[in-house]
Amino acid sequence: MGDTQRQRLEAREEAILVAATSLFSESGVDGTRMAEIARQADVAEGTVYLYYKNKHELLEAVVDRFWRELTKGAKLAVTSNAPLGQQLTELASYHLKSLIDDFKIVEITSRARQRHGEPGRQLPQIREYVRVFDLIMQRGIASGELAASTPVWQMRDVFYGTLEHSARTLVLREQPFDSSVIDNLLSLFDGYRLEQTSVKKHPGSKQAALALLQQLESEISRW
Repeated sequence: MGDTQRQRLEAREEAILVAATSLFSESGVDGTRMAEIARQADVAEGTVYLYYKNKHELLEAVVDRFWRELTKGAKLAVTSNAPLGQQLTELASYHLKSLIDDFKIVEITSRARQRHGEPGRQLPQIREYVRVFDLIMQRGIASGELAASTPVWQMRDVFYGTLEHSARTLVLREQPFDSSVIDNLLSLFDGYRLEQTSVKKHPGSKQAALALLQQLESEISRW
């Protein structure tokens, strides 16, 4: 297959995925017909079925694309050689804005992951995305900004869980992006920083941060 033909096929598939994402967000998966997706993608309905045999398969592709694009954007949003606090702020800001802007498709992808067989299918894409956070934490430990004992997996769960639930609250309240959400979240990391000024000001901050992390995880698990 020539490069030009391959590019045409890939462009057509991308148009279908973009149209499906838009319509799924507007009308929901059940409320969207394949014919509508084809019309918005400017292709014949039969062409859509050449790529995806049914709407369920198309939904899987939409979810895959969502996580790929989210990961790509997260990597671009973070300045890898910046101080730890800046990197975490950049990732948190990107994540919260993305959740708010794409709230409906986030809800759709969450439901899709809960369907039979899909959690395992989506796991590689989700792992690739959360690895951005893990890399930031590893850089912080390597540079001496964070204690080696920092519970990265627990901080990761609270980081993403807090932002997800905060985004839902802001959307339901019809409120815009709120930077204080990020400031409050990142204050939890102070207990694991190794800067002397932070340790002097907050001698019991690590224990307090861990207690708050455990409280947040308990609250999140009840959702």
